[in-house]
Amino acid sequence: MTNAAGPGPEHGRRRQALTWGIVGLLAQVVFAAGWVIAETWQGPRYSPVTDTISDLQAATAPHVWFPIVCFAIGGLATFGFAMFGLRPALKGTAAATPWKIGLSCLALGNSFPLISCQLSAPGCTATTQLLSAGGLADAILSGAALWVLATTPFPMARRLTSLPGWRGLRPVLLVAGVLMPALYGLLAIALITGAAQGIAERVLVVVCQLWICLLAGNLIRVSFA
Repeated sequence: MTNAAGPGPEHGRRRQALTWGIVGLLAQVVFAAGWVIAETWQGPRYSPVTDTISDLQAATAPHVWFPIVCFAIGGLATFGFAMFGLRPALKGTAAATPWKIGLSCLALGNSFPLISCQLSAPGCTATTQLLSAGGLADAILSGAALWVLATTPFPMARRLTSLPGWRGLRPVLLVAGVLMPALYGLLAIALITGAAQGIAERVLVVVCQLWICLLAGNLIRVSFA
């Protein structure tokens, strides 16, 4: 005799965790594609070493729609992963973490208002960018969002020890919790000195995305447990 009731609520929770875990991973791929691919058509004046990811979203950037779309999809999808996948899975443990991740990635996924010009364009300076509405908004939003992401792993690691299926992430999160603020500091120095700010930003963004991938991968793993 078959069970007329069908799959129970536990099955539904596991399926939800699996779905949003996959969404979280794909979101990082799409977000990274927005700057990795867009770099290929910026021209000889643009350098990933000295020019930031934000410059790809400037009003004068070629095919600016591509990074805008990728960043928006990546930000929205990461928000969904954090709210509908990670938050239920943590069951109130490290309750602020999903909100920090979700809102920070929404901020990083926002490209409006557009930065007035690319730093690599003739006549464009860092002051010109910062004095524009787009440049100021980007500096505030991206700076705050990256700082929140950089400082989230350490307190999260301390709270996961009581949650089965997640406590194994503690050592990696502790390392990330030390490494990422240090990388943020290096980015701040690079922005002040104007030396290698592009590569400093990219290293920090990649590390941020890797630890979000770690959370998404673990969510997929516990959905099968």
